[in-house]
Amino acid sequence: MTTYNKAELDFFVTAIKEEARTVIWKVGSNADPQALVKSVLEDLEALAPRDDGSDRRSEEEIWTQVRERLLKAAYATRPHCIRCGTCCTTGSPTLVVQDLDLIARDLFKPQQLTTIRKGEMTYSVRTEKPEPAVRELIKVREKPGTRTCIFYDTWAKNCSIYESRPYQCRQQECWNPESIDTIGEAEPLDREALLRSVGPLWDVICRHEERCSHAELGRIMARLGATSGQTVEDVMELLRFDHHVRHFITEKLDLDPDAMDFFFGPPLSKTVELYGLQVEEQPDGSFLLTMVEQSG
Repeated sequence: MTTYNKAELDFFVTAIKEEARTVIWKVGSNADPQALVKSVLEDLEALAPRDDGSDRRSEEEIWTQVRERLLKAAYATRPHCIRCGTCCTTGSPTLVVQDLDLIARDLFKPQQLTTIRKGEMTYSVRTEKPEPAVRELIKVREKPGTRTCIFYDTWAKNCSIYESRPYQCRQQECWNPESIDTIGEAEPLDREALLRSVGPLWDVICRHEERCSHAELGRIMARLGATSGQTVEDVMELLRFDHHVRHFITEKLDLDPDAMDFFFGPPLSKTVELYGLQVEEQPDGSFLLTMVEQSG
């Protein structure tokens, strides 16, 4: 039978009520803190520190488990979107076939989108960590250095396209983790679905994908390591081709340079940073490839 120290348990329950107030404020719920705790009290008591010497959890681990349980209970008290921004600041939406109408209405400009090509590392909502994309995806861009959607105003806590937001945004429910399964059933869009009819541009995109796929980049980087850097020119040639295509299309079609991430995915000059390399453009337009300096 599990035993608890009564004094510690009483303190634990009191601290939980304070934690409940914080969680309720965080999710924007109007629930009563005491009622929230009471609704999951049995689960919370099971998480309390045990007094029989069998508990190997740290205090931090215990409170993490408590917060997770309270958070789940708090979200359940508000089964509707209150525009809290939780979804908007933890990754931008992926466009799916249900969003074709929004695209047909020209609600998204190329410079507001980015392509995640097959094999590229991208954040997974399911695992909450970066994973290689198993297929191509079209995503709304995120604010630099964050995972916040460009359409979300962090200060005003407002989505500028809320009434015409993508399908994934409309289906996502931060208070219901199971909603992720529903979202995952939608068929993602890719560049072929949107750009195949744009003949000359589509031909260039296909040629770029043949030369600069993430699979090809991986092979070239593997050879670079196996030859102790002797095949660095192969890397440079790939980087130059990727750069040239973007510059050519920007100038030839008079397009916004920011739109290139949609047509060709993020530049390989950024991608190679994942391999511990960095690219510096020289005054004469050439590139210098160096190792990323390790901090500490």
